[in-house]
Amino acid sequence: MLTPTIQAVIRPFYAIGNTPAISLTRCLPQGLDADILQLGCGDVRHILFTAYAEQGFPSRKLDITCCDIQDHVLARNILMLSLLLNTDEEAVPSDKAWNIYYHRYLDDADMELLAAQAKKLLAVSKSLDDWHASMYGLKLRFCDSDTFSAVRAIWKEYADAVQEKDTAKYKEAFEKVMQKSREFKKKAWGEFSMVHTSSRSGAPVSLFMMEAMMNANEQDWQTGLSGGRPSGQLFPNPMFAVAVSGNSPLAYPSSPLLSFHLATAYANLTELSPLRPESEREVSPEGNLTSVVRVAEAARLQFREWTKAFGEAVSRMTIRFTSANCFALCHTLQHCLETGEPCANWYRREVGMRPLVLEESDYGKGGDAPKQFDVIDTSNISDYDGALNLLVSAGPLLKDRPAATLYTEFMKRGATSENNKFEELLCGHTKTASLLLGLGPIEYWTNATAYSIVDECLMAMPEKARSNTKGPLKVQARIAWKHNRFISGTAVEQATLAIKPEDLATAAHSIYLQMNDQAKHDIPMYHQGSFVAFLKAVCRKAQTNPAEVGRLVMEKVRSSEGAKAGPSQLIRRFRHALSLEVSQVGLYTEPSLSTTKSNNTDAAFCKWTKIPEAVAVTLAISPRSWKPFHTYAVMTGAPLIFEAHLRTAGSVANVYSDVQIGFGSVATRGSKDQDEYMVLVNEADPWAEGADMIAAFYAPAAVLQTDWSTAQVTLGLLANATSMAIFGQMLGSSMTVFGAKLHEEQVYISKQTPGQKDYHIVGGSLPTSPGFQDLAITPPPCPTPRFTADVEASSGDINCITGHVDIAEAEGKQLLADKAPIELCQSSPFAIDIVMGKRPQSLVIALTFPVPVSKEGSKTRIARKSSYIEIMAPLAHPLNAGGVLDDYLFPSTLTKPGRIPATLNTPHLSLDTLPILSVEDKDSNRFMTTLYSSIFSSRERALREKFQADPTRKHGLSPLARLNFKESLFTILVVSAGIQGGQTGLFAIAQPGGSGVHMLLFVSAIRIDGANASIVLDAAIIAFTHEMLMTSDEEFREFLLLVRTLECCTVTVDDAELVLWKKMLPSLAERCRTWEHGPDCEYAKKGANIPLSTGEGEQVLCSCGAGKLPDKFVTLPYWEETASKYATRVAISPTYSSMLAEEIIGIEQMARYGGGVGVGEGVAVAKGVKWKDSETCRNCGKTEAPGGGQLKKCMRCLKAKYCSGECQKKDWKKHRGECGEAEEYHK
Repeated sequence: MLTPTIQAVIRPFYAIGNTPAISLTRCLPQGLDADILQLGCGDVRHILFTAYAEQGFPSRKLDITCCDIQDHVLARNILMLSLLLNTDEEAVPSDKAWNIYYHRYLDDADMELLAAQAKKLLAVSKSLDDWHASMYGLKLRFCDSDTFSAVRAIWKEYADAVQEKDTAKYKEAFEKVMQKSREFKKKAWGEFSMVHTSSRSGAPVSLFMMEAMMNANEQDWQTGLSGGRPSGQLFPNPMFAVAVSGNSPLAYPSSPLLSFHLATAYANLTELSPLRPESEREVSPEGNLTSVVRVAEAARLQFREWTKAFGEAVSRMTIRFTSANCFALCHTLQHCLETGEPCANWYRREVGMRPLVLEESDYGKGGDAPKQFDVIDTSNISDYDGALNLLVSAGPLLKDRPAATLYTEFMKRGATSENNKFEELLCGHTKTASLLLGLGPIEYWTNATAYSIVDECLMAMPEKARSNTKGPLKVQARIAWKHNRFISGTAVEQATLAIKPEDLATAAHSIYLQMNDQAKHDIPMYHQGSFVAFLKAVCRKAQTNPAEVGRLVMEKVRSSEGAKAGPSQLIRRFRHALSLEVSQVGLYTEPSLSTTKSNNTDAAFCKWTKIPEAVAVTLAISPRSWKPFHTYAVMTGAPLIFEAHLRTAGSVANVYSDVQIGFGSVATRGSKDQDEYMVLVNEADPWAEGADMIAAFYAPAAVLQTDWSTAQVTLGLLANATSMAIFGQMLGSSMTVFGAKLHEEQVYISKQTPGQKDYHIVGGSLPTSPGFQDLAITPPPCPTPRFTADVEASSGDINCITGHVDIAEAEGKQLLADKAPIELCQSSPFAIDIVMGKRPQSLVIALTFPVPVSKEGSKTRIARKSSYIEIMAPLAHPLNAGGVLDDYLFPSTLTKPGRIPATLNTPHLSLDTLPILSVEDKDSNRFMTTLYSSIFSSRERALREKFQADPTRKHGLSPLARLNFKESLFTILVVSAGIQGGQTGLFAIAQPGGSGVHMLLFVSAIRIDGANASIVLDAAIIAFTHEMLMTSDEEFREFLLLVRTLECCTVTVDDAELVLWKKMLPSLAERCRTWEHGPDCEYAKKGANIPLSTGEGEQVLCSCGAGKLPDKFVTLPYWEETASKYATRVAISPTYSSMLAEEIIGIEQMARYGGGVGVGEGVAVAKGVKWKDSETCRNCGKTEAPGGGQLKKCMRCLKAKYCSGECQKKDWKKHRGECGEAEEYHK
């Protein structure tokens, strides 16, 4: 495996997800078929919600592959989905499906329904072929026969359990396990505590739902029922009862409520809103939701709508299942993609000796199962198995398309500070590693996201204060990784990034040292094989010389072994394992590995006619050696982290971390001294009487031959501080579990580990091209630009990229020969234009880099005789105020073929399925104040105050387009909701001076976007063009005259902000598109860009979406018959900074918002939370006037407050659109 060998003796059963559902297609253009891979899939919530979120979109086919390590998770998922496939008289009501899937106790009728469905599945699954030919198997397919067998056995357990439901043995066994589960929960979480992450389900109104959510979740945990108790006698639900045991307790909180978007339970929705609960909304005097019943009702209502949508969409869906380690599946798929072979010699999981062999009919040559994907979702696996491992393993499975996205999540703190969180993600070199792997974290570069972590921050802050922990907040962070070559948003073909072997070796060695540093952690995520997999992946991706890279890396490792600082001793002990891995993947073979000789010792394997470099060492460890510390591990709940040691005379013990563990008995085939000799394992339950522990790993044959007679092999536990504290007294300082001489009977030497046919295959084949060529020495003419990564020797970081372009045109060569002036001009975050000669007759050559770079600080090399130019450009930084990334927020690009727009970081959503907030009840919408104010990061708030204090500012605008855009967005958000004065849904985006109004924005509704913990404006936009304003359409002219008389909020913008709006509009339109692009689409025309143009009066969006609006979208005269045909529907969300780039909410801001958060005091997490009214200046945020006086009210509305007349004047451009005469003047 790619991670250290960890046996979790206590493995909680995660039957139900603990995060709200997301749409698996949220990054993809509507209407295009998609293949999706779910690693660590968990329950079915994401699949059901995806079907719901696709409603209203152009239809498409979805093929979803679900991978999870727990057989019982897949067994219950498939049975659940099969219930939803039943039709006509066999159709199962949604409340019955809810009970069977979520309730821990069922009444007699539900038990019989479960048994009937289990028997039905058993009847059509006598073989895998029978299953795939059945009505269920056509849509619900198994990727491999082992998963099929395991799941079918569990279905039989379900049916048998129903037969035993009345027995005391059945009931008592379940209650005993539930008591163990409660003890496990108490140990992990405390007696009465409830993790604050339950607030995710209530976002964006978590502050007002926390008490109700906590009570509802705790009730679910205690009773096993959600939303009422069925009448009659209850029995343990087999879907839970057969899965849990003393070593597999039910995970806490296992509440179905956490899977749904429960803001609808609190929010005041319009009468016609989707997903509106029917029960009465009960709110305390402080404004907090009090009804637990309404929370459960909201969840059940969503479940009903989601399952209904799934039933309608399933004819276009195929869902595949495999129970396997995610890395085993990914590397098997990589191998299968390249060769058509369904096995890459990986074990299915961390514990066990069965290899992963995919089904030949689906994954072999000619099979139609997907091997590359549009979306790969990895849940929060990176918390435990390492983000770098995921990018290396799953990254190559992404399709070569702009929208293709790999999602990672992390919830653990794992970093020393907020600023370090991003860099520490990939072993301290995130930007370098991602650049080498060709995968970019798009939201780091844009520093913009529609996903809100505001609620999580407000909930996490009290926990952090109470626990007095340092470092960043513990919040869920999602990262979208995309192919670097597409994130520029242009159609320019990118050349492969080149890197000198010595530079790549320097960068890789720095990452290797960080990996070994991470071995000091309680549960390490990397070992030598992890590093080599990364190294091979980089050598496949970059233009370099793999063999030279491998040689130089091993040279650097040898030199670092003697370093006085750093983990030199640890590195020295791992070197044999590292050199073996480097050789086995085909990078470089050290001479010492090739010194094996036949018949040079008494070892039987030395008589083989062909001795491989790597031989398998298998240990059979008797129960008396392994059971004592296993039993103790069960008592303490501590994981077991194994490693093997080989010690020869006069040397330190060589460590091998990639050890496969299993249980059973060893059998052999053939003679030890024959090439055909094989070691097999008859697997058994670990606690079965007489079951040995089997440990197998690969070691260099040359090392075993060195000292055959006295060399010793041992299996031990990782000797870190945590393991030593728990097991040190039992196992001693060496932490040895078992040891034997190589020639003893418990040790087996063979060519392959048990059950395998060869060494496991990591990734695809290495390139056979010549590799890196030093362009400074021999720059061969090339029609396309080339790019080389420059590595800092001291740190191993890539902070600069050199772009090389050969001047092949006669005009350019002549300009070089004439020594014409050459200047650089940055036209986008990715492109630096080389301008040769004097304008306007100059020749312009564009260099489009693979990642954002900055002209500032760049260097230029001009070879006038050799006719080439090089630019050494530093990487751009997203926090450089006013830098090249200032207007790079929500980019989009055009796909090939078809030139369909693809958004790069804007989540797609079906607006008509989202709940609609009522703007009449201002009290229930108070949450928006916090939500909207948080679009300004801590850094931006400081900049905002600085610019607002500047008396030289014109029209209240700052010099930063991004900051001005957020000011405008803030105005639109608060005015459309009416939370700071008057309310209107009509906005004019205009420039001061003579250019006038450029766009009209019509907000039809404010909707809750629970999947992104935020809200979204359902709106239409008219972006004026010269042709539109010169139209002969008299009714449209009348409409424009009418608009002048309406209550309209004017949003003032400058040139830069106006361009930013135009760049964003395609993403805002595409994310909610319910129509298809036609054959005459302007985007499809040759040479078209997206947006079509940012010039004044020129067309921005294609015309395909114009007029494609729901009926009665806006209630204005001339709208339906005339104005709407010029308008395109858009979805506008609050735009937050990315937590990857900077701090979103600072402590001072937390204190201002309230929510029970006090600075310097540990405040209760949930109960008694009150909203703190914001008594601050609307313009600058100060809480008092200069000199300490009270804030003064606006004399017209009597609501807006200011610290001074100057602040009121600066805010007027925003406030005038919302300021209405106060009711007090009419009493």
